Amino acid sequence: MTPADLRAAIVRDCPHRLDDYDRHTARFKVRGWRFGPALIAYWRIEHAISSQPDVEAELGRLYGLAEDSPDYAGAKDYLAQVSRIRHQISATLDPPKETRDA
Repeated sequence: MTPADLRAAIVRDCPHRLDDYDRHTARFKVRGWRFGPALIAYWRIEHAISSQPDVEAELGRLYGLAEDSPDYAGAKDYLAQVSRIRHQISATLDPPKETRDA
């Protein structure tokens, strides 16, 4: 998936994230950094999450609970749940072409 393909998917499926994507890519361009496979993989995961409103809402709820947690252990438990959900979503994505076996 190219950056242009990814941007088109964000426009189509989760336009509320387009400003975030554009700001992120603009920061890379200003610094002369390459928009490489790692950043594309990150935004593929963000696209997968943001195109599923129920998942996005659940992650928002868990982040909020972590922020409001009175102790570290509680916050850590909520963030572990976030991590599991994000991992499950990333596991459903095809690997980037650069890392696929020939």
